[in-house]
Amino acid sequence: MEKVKSIHVWLYAVLIAGLITALVWGAASSKDAKALEISNENAYNRAFFELTDHVSNINNYLSKARLANGASSLAKISGDIFRESTSAKACLGQLPTSQVQLDNTSKFLSQVGDYTYVLSQNMINGQSPSDEERENLAKLNEYASDLSETLTEIQSRITSGEIHISEKDSRGIVSETTAEAAGGDIFADLENVEKSFEDYPSLIYDGPFSEHIENRKPALLEYADNISQADALKKAEQFLGGNGGSLVFSGLSENTPVPAYTFTKDTDNGQISISVTRKGGYILSYLNSRSVGDALLTIDEATERAAQFLQTNGFYSMQHSYYDKLGSIATINFAYVQDNVTCYSDLVKVRVALDNGEVIGIETNGYIMNHTERSLAEPQLTMDEAQSYISTGLEVSGKKLALIPKDSMREVLCYEYAGAFAGKNFLVYVNADTGAEEEIFILIESPEGVLTV
Repeated sequence: MEKVKSIHVWLYAVLIAGLITALVWGAASSKDAKALEISNENAYNRAFFELTDHVSNINNYLSKARLANGASSLAKISGDIFRESTSAKACLGQLPTSQVQLDNTSKFLSQVGDYTYVLSQNMINGQSPSDEERENLAKLNEYASDLSETLTEIQSRITSGEIHISEKDSRGIVSETTAEAAGGDIFADLENVEKSFEDYPSLIYDGPFSEHIENRKPALLEYADNISQADALKKAEQFLGGNGGSLVFSGLSENTPVPAYTFTKDTDNGQISISVTRKGGYILSYLNSRSVGDALLTIDEATERAAQFLQTNGFYSMQHSYYDKLGSIATINFAYVQDNVTCYSDLVKVRVALDNGEVIGIETNGYIMNHTERSLAEPQLTMDEAQSYISTGLEVSGKKLALIPKDSMREVLCYEYAGAFAGKNFLVYVNADTGAEEEIFILIESPEGVLTV
């Protein structure tokens, strides 16, 4: 009997000790969780306060930009705006905004620095801002002022403890401790910030964040008709020839610049995937993921195979440029040539297996987005006249006419000068009409390929 009683006492002691341990552990965990939440809250507050400061600075600099009448002063101000907008976007990215769409706010911060930079470059090149550009600056200033005022009001509410910045869980619910500590959260306020940009004007300009880039349509498909899934399958089978049988439809990509049907096929040595554009039925991409043996072909031989393949499949007047080599696979870039002008926007990439020369991949997105028969005007400068605008230090070894894309996707007719300087190979592009130096690239040549930086 005493033995049973002793066992019971021992069990009770173990249970009590376990309960105490659990309570201590729970209290410690709760304390750690609370400390982590406070730490996150402080980090969010710091990011938001810095965001407010950067937007306030953008607003002030835009006021100066509207008054600037000299190229050097606008260039300095645009640099300040670009720096502040970049920092503001970084702060915005640190906030827990996964539950709120802030696309318009982010777009504004991207465009405001980009737009003023483009205007300053135009002034440096002797082009004064137009009335429309001045009006756009005024609109940007107005939106920056409103955004600054709104963020300052939210910051005051955060400081007073009226609202907190907190993570939402997967159900979109703010953490209980924060909800208890404050009357609300910041997400409703951020949604109102986003709504303030609903009437934000479209900005068309020569920069990478211009509205026309986001809304670009594939030039090659402009007048093409939609085809059915069955017709797309026939196009894919025809392209693949003997490998076209047993293709299976795997999806239609619609929310992309080039909607396309995709078909796949498992093989004994990998998988084949091919995408056909919904408009026009062009091959957008093809990939055969088979394993490739040891390389037996040279890059020149692979380039010849790739050129023949393009010719056979309706890509005419294509000229190879650069390539890269990964293992026994070479990827060779081809650009369209019109009237002896290399149109670098019309790009096709061809993957060649170096074990037997088979084309195992093609990517035509650049060609489909940009290809059209262009009206190419005669250059205002001769090749020799344009060469006088480049550094005499470049030992020119090759020259030709080329149409190059800028960040804004605007194409510029240039003379391309290839040459050596200080032990490196360069490509220098000079505007064929104005003599302006548009681009300078270093050619990086190695056993793995020829690339530009």
